[in-house]
Amino acid sequence: MLARALVVVGILLLVVSAVANFVRYEALDSGQFRETSRLLITNEEIQPQVAATLVDALYENVDVATELEDQLPDNLQGLAGPIAGISRELADRAARELLQRPSVQNIWVDSTVLAQERLVRVLEGKTRLVATSGGDVALDLRPLVTRLADRFAFVSNVSDRLPEDAGRIVILRSDELKAAQDVTQGLKVIAAWVWVLALAAFAAAIWLARGRRRLELRAIAIGFVIGGVLLLVVRSLAGRYVVDSLVSSESVSPAAREAWNIVTRLLEGSGWSLVIVGVVTLVGVWLAGAGPRASGVRQALAPWLRRPELAFGTAAFLYLLVLLWQPTPQFGRLLWVLVFAVLAAVGVEVLRRQTAREFPDAVGVDWVGGTRERYEAWRVGRQAGHGATPPDGVAAEVERLAALHASGALTDDEFAAAKAALIMPPPQG
Repeated sequence: MLARALVVVGILLLVVSAVANFVRYEALDSGQFRETSRLLITNEEIQPQVAATLVDALYENVDVATELEDQLPDNLQGLAGPIAGISRELADRAARELLQRPSVQNIWVDSTVLAQERLVRVLEGKTRLVATSGGDVALDLRPLVTRLADRFAFVSNVSDRLPEDAGRIVILRSDELKAAQDVTQGLKVIAAWVWVLALAAFAAAIWLARGRRRLELRAIAIGFVIGGVLLLVVRSLAGRYVVDSLVSSESVSPAAREAWNIVTRLLEGSGWSLVIVGVVTLVGVWLAGAGPRASGVRQALAPWLRRPELAFGTAAFLYLLVLLWQPTPQFGRLLWVLVFAVLAAVGVEVLRRQTAREFPDAVGVDWVGGTRERYEAWRVGRQAGHGATPPDGVAAEVERLAALHASGALTDDEFAAAKAALIMPPPQG
């Protein structure tokens, strides 16, 4: 019972660690945040919403109608208001086109990463809140607003006329600093050490379960699958709650869902990684079991497993294919790549030792020698038959060879080789 309790505790710790590491990497790692920011600004559902935010910031800080009235002739100044309304629609279209340009996307990425780096320094206590933001940490989209305004000739000297807080989105207010710093420090500790405690719980459970360690390993594998599914369910339910609570208009919902999917893709990857590791472990547990089918598979694999270069070489090749496929982001991170590689190597070695004990007489496969023997058998059979093709198929050819053997034209070895060539002829050259 103690071993099974440790398995349950280990799974819970692993789930908590997965959530903590997701938040840590997504919020505090600049490289990961830069990648996420670029995925956000290149998404076709999110771009229109960012464009609308830029246009709103421009029209809130620049009186476009007054600008037009100053530039129109006296007899047309009454049209400044309607033209300003039409120009807003043009501005929306221009903003969308602007955000499709790589140079403008780079401005967005640099702005968001700069805000994230400032936030991280503040949360880690490395700097005070910047005074230019009124004691707050904010995302500054002013360069994008200026870039948009420059496309309209009727708005001159926009960069000089826009206030400093134009296009600024507050991320962290000064009165929230202490609580945010405490959460950050706790999060870093959980992300760094809880997974170690989970592995220790699994190791202790296996050590305690003497005589039934395979059953405990199976329980751990099932727990991995359950934990992974739990993460996927939590992500889905949390996404629905966040989108429904933050979005006031149905037209914004698609963009909000896309943003949630992009931001939480590491959490999704953690869930699927646990499922994959659990399923692979379950296959290994079954293969090492006492069932007749598993035993038959081990017997068939024994000749290959006896040769380390074949066993580990095949496993390494399959693992490289998985890394090229990269089913989850975790398979692209060096730490997890090494952890998965070590687990795979241990599993192969355990299976090799088990098959060596069960089938000590298994002989490695000699591909070259086997091919040579089949070729020699085919050649002897062709010579004995004088190159003739059997008119009535294999049965007729065997009868003809039997007659030659009975008459003494073929020796026992030649007759056996000729029959083998009929059953398994080599590929035609």
